[in-house]
Amino acid sequence: MVARYIPTFMAIGVVLVAYRFLGIGEFFNEFIKQELLPAYDYIIVGGGTSGAVLASRLAEERNLTILLIEAGGDPSSHPDIDVPVFADMVRGDVDRGPGDFDWMYQTTPQKYACRGHTNHSCLLHSGKGLGGTSNINYMLYLRGNRFDFDDWANSGAHGWAYKDVLPYFIKSEDQRKGEFVKTVFHGFGGRLSVGDVGSSALHKIIELCFKEIGLKQRDYNGKTQFGWAPAQATIRFGVRWSTYNAFLRRSLGLNNLHVLTNAAAQKIVFEGKKAVGVVYRHEGQQKVARANKEVIVSAGTIGSAKLLLLSGVGPKSHLQSLKIPLVADLPVGENFQDHVVGDGIEMFTPYPGFTITPTRAENFLSSWSYSLFGTGMKASPRFREAIAFIRLRHQPPSIRVPLVSLHFASNPSVYEADQLNVRNEVWDAIHGSPLSREGITVYPYLLHPKSRGTVRLKSSNPDDAPLINPNFLAEEVDVKILAEAFTFARRLVNTKSFKDWEFRLTNRLLPECAKLGNYTEQYVECHLRHLSTPGLAPVGTCRMGAPNDDAAVVDPALRVRGLKGLRVIDASVIPSSLSGDTYATQVMMAERMADVIRDRDTVATIKDYFRHLYEVHHKKVMEDEEIQAHQEATGNKTKESTKEEAKDKNN
Repeated sequence: MVARYIPTFMAIGVVLVAYRFLGIGEFFNEFIKQELLPAYDYIIVGGGTSGAVLASRLAEERNLTILLIEAGGDPSSHPDIDVPVFADMVRGDVDRGPGDFDWMYQTTPQKYACRGHTNHSCLLHSGKGLGGTSNINYMLYLRGNRFDFDDWANSGAHGWAYKDVLPYFIKSEDQRKGEFVKTVFHGFGGRLSVGDVGSSALHKIIELCFKEIGLKQRDYNGKTQFGWAPAQATIRFGVRWSTYNAFLRRSLGLNNLHVLTNAAAQKIVFEGKKAVGVVYRHEGQQKVARANKEVIVSAGTIGSAKLLLLSGVGPKSHLQSLKIPLVADLPVGENFQDHVVGDGIEMFTPYPGFTITPTRAENFLSSWSYSLFGTGMKASPRFREAIAFIRLRHQPPSIRVPLVSLHFASNPSVYEADQLNVRNEVWDAIHGSPLSREGITVYPYLLHPKSRGTVRLKSSNPDDAPLINPNFLAEEVDVKILAEAFTFARRLVNTKSFKDWEFRLTNRLLPECAKLGNYTEQYVECHLRHLSTPGLAPVGTCRMGAPNDDAAVVDPALRVRGLKGLRVIDASVIPSSLSGDTYATQVMMAERMADVIRDRDTVATIKDYFRHLYEVHHKKVMEDEEIQAHQEATGNKTKESTKEEAKDKNN
């Protein structure tokens, strides 16, 4: 009886494979390229994570005309971009170069970090092309902590408190997990698809491990971050759900939105103190686009700072040294911050079934599963399976955000030296000759560094890469916090669940640091100064603040201070590092600013629906959860929790 349906099933499979791999689906997304207009209402420079969302939302107002200028190309031209496990194949590296979709910046030689890297320089991957970094990131959906946003508001960025931004997170989200949707923290039906990565053996081991040490499983985009959870990723039916796929792609056919790719913005045109256009280079020619209302810069934390500096907006002394006419003396390029990722802790096991690799993902069963159902190894967000946010041993209660996190990857050999610009002899001393092909890697993340860096121009030539000095680990407290997270992660191998699977470390030492002892505190700090990498969540170079804040570049409406017709809308305006990635937050910011610019309130129904929860229930739940998390971290328990445990034992 079943045999009669086999040809039908095979035909459906062939159609799905053709749609996914031969690009037949692109036929339905073709649009007619139109001639550029003499002027537009809004010009958006940068079609990346924020710019793609903003362009799509502004284009919903059919009476507005929008020009999107993007230096890179169309991501649909690259066959690997949409396949999650192939993320690093799209990124550049030292051997292959930057590629078409990665700026692949390099830092200036670092004094306090990157000592094991060639020229003491770390790579800074940054997306290029429509969708920007959302085409090359690891697709993790990490909003940050609610106190991050409250701190924005408390420091003068009014309108950006957690209660203000949560409705926009909810609006953009299409959460695939029903139990999350039932809470006040998640949305469904939005454009950005979010869901847990598939269940794996690693999840079960981590669950048992953290249960043993008292760390609960939580929704880290919900009530509190402290705890662990399977990774939430922006993947839809196995496809990377970038802002190009989620937002911009569906708007390409609109006649009021023109998208210009492979066009490099060179400077903003001013008439007095008002931005009126953009100079760009396209197909070998320099051209000018005019803006009737506003120029909006969304070129990223590095790109936006560079463009403003080239345009005469920045520190007076720096611009004068390059003979760039001054338009506004503002701290553009200051306050650069990024997460710092400690060297990966590799744990090897003799048992199979843990490791995900691109090669294994290409086998017949995995490829067929992916083609038909969007599942299997190819749907893995580059091996990232779980995330934990932990409280430090001596973290005071006044610091309400996690200072570190741990990322668990289901691969014991995630990178090679050339992918990180690490010298081969340094890399091989720790990561050469792996003990097994099976295992995992744990990455400790420093989330809130005290160190601050800068972005400067090398010259007044727009084609020259900027000088990026993150100043990683310049503050002693940064390396000490990261070292504590590194040591905590190494000790997980001593838990019963890891011992049951016979996980083990190599315990190799860096020759440059070996004299400091066998993984002593001093050794670990030395190790991390040699082998740490950027977290690729840079912020702060166009800092947001109060209108009268001299340390701010933009006001709470993201208008450049002292100028007219110019805004910056991307991660560069975020005042300080988040307790998570910047991807989800940039989408939220673009959603909110689209409302501000259009003078609309598209989240009014969300606010009304949750008003009672916000005003009554929400605050109590949040405070109770935070108190509970703190008590668990410090080993204290409430009377209620003690009673509940006693009740469970009796049952």
